[in-house]
Amino acid sequence: MTDRGPRDDGPNPYGPGQTPPARPGEWTRPEPGPAGPPPYYGPPPGQQQPITAYGTGAFPAADGQPGGQPPTPEKPRSRGPLWVALVTVLALAAGVLGGIVGVAITRDGGNSGSTGTVVSGPAGSRVTTQPPAEPGSVQDVADRVLPTVVAIAVASGNQQGSGSGVVLSEDGTILTNAHVVTAGGQTAADEVLVSFFDGSRATARVVGTDPTSDIAVIKVDKSGLSAVSVGTSDNLTVGQDVIAIGSPLGLEGTVTTGIISALNRPVSTAGTDGSTESVIDAIQTDAAINPGNSGGALVNSAGALIGVNTAIATLGGADGASGSIGLGFAIPIDQAMRVANQIIAGDEVSHASLGVNVRPSRDATLPGAVVASVVRGGAAADAGIPEGALITAVDDRKISSSEALVAAIRSRAPGDSVKITYSNRGDDRTVTVKLGTS
Repeated sequence: MTDRGPRDDGPNPYGPGQTPPARPGEWTRPEPGPAGPPPYYGPPPGQQQPITAYGTGAFPAADGQPGGQPPTPEKPRSRGPLWVALVTVLALAAGVLGGIVGVAITRDGGNSGSTGTVVSGPAGSRVTTQPPAEPGSVQDVADRVLPTVVAIAVASGNQQGSGSGVVLSEDGTILTNAHVVTAGGQTAADEVLVSFFDGSRATARVVGTDPTSDIAVIKVDKSGLSAVSVGTSDNLTVGQDVIAIGSPLGLEGTVTTGIISALNRPVSTAGTDGSTESVIDAIQTDAAINPGNSGGALVNSAGALIGVNTAIATLGGADGASGSIGLGFAIPIDQAMRVANQIIAGDEVSHASLGVNVRPSRDATLPGAVVASVVRGGAAADAGIPEGALITAVDDRKISSSEALVAAIRSRAPGDSVKITYSNRGDDRTVTVKLGTS
């Protein structure tokens, strides 16, 4: 199968219980940011040990444990002994409390809806009228979507954290990330507090979580809420304008803008034990996303929800500092809502499975995912895909690594039919596979 999980059908090249060592250029989680509103403010916890995800080299030929080589950016030039070398890391964009951020904000006390006046003075005329919000503009979209996005603060034992969420229904069903409501751990937080755009707050219960997709649903006992308009992610295009809304660094109702800079970007994160926590077939955006944005909304210019912000690529120094560098990642809404609807219905979350264990290609000139073994009775076995085959495409999507194959399959639903292109001993074939369930 291509989904993650503990398996015993492939050797671990690093030894039992061992994980690949962290090196410069690998993806890791950075220090999370500050928590949201009281009552969870408290003394900063101790230094959190970074968590390493799979990086370069060969990985275990285990079901759903992807390999491949994540993009490594050019190293920054040294600027003297006071500068430290920077490495690229992948950070879940939720925050565990590391201190309280004090921010001074000055607000204009004027009425933004007024017709405006012209004030004359020694320096000449001054126009105080603000331009109206054009339909589809950032101003227009923010005005409509901000009331549907919430800030989330959690407490789990000694761990405290913060993130964002999106209201799905007026009776209090909220979509967020699994790592937000677990405070980066394995189980749901003991306490969850939701802050709404109108300044009100309410406690929430965790309806369910799915670490594999990093999706969770929580519920508050509150009615009359503004619910987001859910869009689709199957027809997105690179260069499309998008808007991210959430609570970065505990700053509620923050709006940032950008474009979709890439699609179908395989992004993996690691759990506390070093195993792959989730592999996301992500939307990549240059809209600024920071710790605390996790679980927040990525919307298009119509204000429709197209993704759930979940991770960022950052430059992290030796002091653990991190921040947005214009590479953010969101879970496509079609995948997120498929999981969320199963959680809401009380069903066990299921994921599509190809029924193979894969590893990276050892030949740099032959990109793809090598089939290390085929699961008996699985989808690949039924389609005749042999062990040792190099899978190079799923439908029209090129597969350059085992991680890319995992992401491509998990973006599908169980029972979907896909075309798998592979080569085996010089023989290139394309077969139709009906995906199974994991």
